[in-house]
Amino acid sequence: MSRFFSSPFLVFSSAIALRGVLFFYGLWQDANSPVKYTDIDYYVFTDAARYAAHGQSPYDRETYRYTPLLAWMLLPTTWSSTWFSFGKILFAVGDIVAGWLIILVLRGSNRMGMERALKFASIWLLNPMVATISTRGSSEGLLGVMVVALLWAITQKRMLLAGVLLGFGVHFKIYPFIYAPSIMWALDEEYLGSKKRSKTSKDLVMAGPFSSIHIFITLHVLITAITFHPTILFYI
Repeated sequence: MSRFFSSPFLVFSSAIALRGVLFFYGLWQDANSPVKYTDIDYYVFTDAARYAAHGQSPYDRETYRYTPLLAWMLLPTTWSSTWFSFGKILFAVGDIVAGWLIILVLRGSNRMGMERALKFASIWLLNPMVATISTRGSSEGLLGVMVVALLWAITQKRMLLAGVLLGFGVHFKIYPFIYAPSIMWALDEEYLGSKKRSKTSKDLVMAGPFSSIHIFITLHVLITAITFHPTILFYI
């Protein structure tokens, strides 16, 4: 077991294989069982993508209450029946990327060894529930990438990037906003490595919130102009 967790190749190969098995099992269950493996929301996503592919608003699809970015990302699902499961693969890839970012966070901020970091990351990577959610067609894997990338940016003190990721994440789904207070709490003099806060460090701290708000507002304004639908309504 120790050998397994000492090899990133073995852990990530197993994580990919797990999702591959669940993906193909899902195709079989959808074709042979009245109880479908595919999440009902995935049909909503792909229907919205079909509307977008025909030059219509994704919101013409009833019950679509998500950012139109998601529908546009899933445009390949409209190409043919072969491409219908493209979104599931995309979400599963998001799981894997999130797992790799977890390792970067653990090794970068806590100076953790690779073997121990892989064990912690495996709670996500080799978790059958996580793998099932993404291969059923839930978009939570994409949000997982944004949230862990946000954490990585904070640990690397890349405040502008962190702000962009937070703004994009809150646009995608509102609940990443709950991380904002803890992020601001972390941005004190000790965390930034300065006992006496300089003008530069103050600018560094403020870059995150300003860029987050800017990205959030800009995305909503642009998408509202494109879709003629007030995108703020999809939070309601």
